[in-house]
Amino acid sequence: MTPMNIQQISWTRVRIPYAPPLGPYTGRRGDATAASPLIVRVTTDAGLVGWGEGQGNFTLDPNTVLAGVSVTGIESAVVQMEKAGLQAGPISGVEMALWDLLGKKAGLPLCELWGGRLRDVVDFCACMGLKKPGDSAATAREYVERWGFRFLKTKAGREVEEDIQIAEAIQKAVGHSAVLRPDANSGHSVERAEKLLRAVKSLGVECFEDPCPAEDPRILARFRREIGVRLFLNMPIGNPQSVLPILSAGAADMLMPDTPAAGGLWRVKKVAITAEAWGVPCMMHCSHDLGLKTAAVLHMAASTPNFSGPNDTCYHGLTDDVLAKPFEFQGGTLRVPQGPGLGVQVDEDRLRRYQVPS
Repeated sequence: MTPMNIQQISWTRVRIPYAPPLGPYTGRRGDATAASPLIVRVTTDAGLVGWGEGQGNFTLDPNTVLAGVSVTGIESAVVQMEKAGLQAGPISGVEMALWDLLGKKAGLPLCELWGGRLRDVVDFCACMGLKKPGDSAATAREYVERWGFRFLKTKAGREVEEDIQIAEAIQKAVGHSAVLRPDANSGHSVERAEKLLRAVKSLGVECFEDPCPAEDPRILARFRREIGVRLFLNMPIGNPQSVLPILSAGAADMLMPDTPAAGGLWRVKKVAITAEAWGVPCMMHCSHDLGLKTAAVLHMAASTPNFSGPNDTCYHGLTDDVLAKPFEFQGGTLRVPQGPGLGVQVDEDRLRRYQVPS
């Protein structure tokens, strides 16, 4: 392969609003009325352009670190950015763009570079924020009827009784046709979490995400054994080293890594490979993603045996995307792109339209 080096890195923060029923998206710590990722564009001396989607912002110009660096040295580039003091969120956008470039250079989709295509269709779990019980039930019905989602996620973590009432309303509305997973973002104490898990288990809820902090993973392992609710963990999951205490304690049924926390796609894949040795599957956490990150999730799920989903998404709630051809859910699933790299094209007019003034 002819050498190809980084010539210029540029970035744009965009803001694309959410429409009802997803928007406004209320979490335990506030509202999100839009997705606001960092879109990264990397050009090379060969004239190719790669695109990535990250979070946060650059504390220094990455061009001072990576100008002239080979596109093939992706792990080295990540290490260099970390040593320079850049944060994992924006690093993940550059790293994704480099993978996009490598795939385009090779003429292969990312999933083919990452070991081959194991599946063509990937399941997703539709996220909703904290809503009143009746509104939660109505949103759940729309998610099932309009987009065909078979997996639903509601925020939780403020009050135990509120979480129980929301879970009960959703279970009554769609419990026969969709799997519910509340997410408390580690907002409950151990005592409150145990009470909540026992209550929602009695309602037929089989999965729960981050019910309480994971400082002592043995507590979560006990919940799994004694209560029987499947525990999905995102909050303590970062780079591959972060998952070892969770796995060794038997604290999780599913790990939920994410690129802004791990520092890129390859580290997420390493988390999945590590978890596979323990027989624990993985899925991608949602960072209010646009189409570039969604495409990356599809390639990850297509090429990684224990990364089949249902991956989190808020994509269905967006009013638009920066892609020339936005994704459309069918039966709560998306097909893996066929083109080289990420397999999607950015519409630069849309990128300018949704740019957040600096």
